[in-house]
Amino acid sequence: MINSMKKRWKLCLALAIVILVILAGLISIIVFKIDNVIVTGNERVSENLIRDNFINGPLGDNMLVLKMKDKFKAFDEMPAIRDYDLIYEGNNQVTIQVYEKALVAGFDYMGEYIYFDKDGLVLETTTEKLDKIPLIEGVAFTNFAMNQTINVENSDQIGMILDVSELVDHYNISVKKIKFNENYELTLVTKGISVYFGKQKLYDEQFAAIADVLKTARKNKLKGTIDMRNYKRGDRIILKQRAKS
Repeated sequence: MINSMKKRWKLCLALAIVILVILAGLISIIVFKIDNVIVTGNERVSENLIRDNFINGPLGDNMLVLKMKDKFKAFDEMPAIRDYDLIYEGNNQVTIQVYEKALVAGFDYMGEYIYFDKDGLVLETTTEKLDKIPLIEGVAFTNFAMNQTINVENSDQIGMILDVSELVDHYNISVKKIKFNENYELTLVTKGISVYFGKQKLYDEQFAAIADVLKTARKNKLKGTIDMRNYKRGDRIILKQRAKS
């Protein structure tokens, strides 16, 4: 009799625990359901794509589940996103702040403009030219695919292209064109000024020296050419101005 009562008591206790767990789960689903998702920082990647990447899967719209996934960085990688922050506001609202990878340069391919980041990853294609992002000329691009690295006919040029593109972006130089001739000599074309760099293993020193000069020249609306082919640190930089017509 006593053993029977003990068994019944254990069964009731187990059932009560199960019911409590189920109730707790239902309450958490209701109380911590995300009702509002705000996406900020995106310019090229669609809001829906970002939202679907973070709010997905079983109980994906539950704040507790989202926080757990955030803690372990259990989200799919988005090629065009460099980083993100999740900002929790109460139990039912989250702001997804994304930081997109910067486009450093592009090229014209059969009527389309193909833009890539500092690693050569294609992040955008458009029929309209984007402002403030230089185009590369004189390089034979063979093919491209979204979220894949650019391909060129001469693979030796890849490193040079990416180095120069990143330097332009790093020094915030306003450049219209990055041009290479048949000897792989580099020329930067800005508004009214062409800068000849020639062929170098590294262009860091030349870019560091020319960045402020170009900004000053642009501010003063100067036009002409600058020859940096034989530049050495400390050399005077001379702008040969065009004769006014």
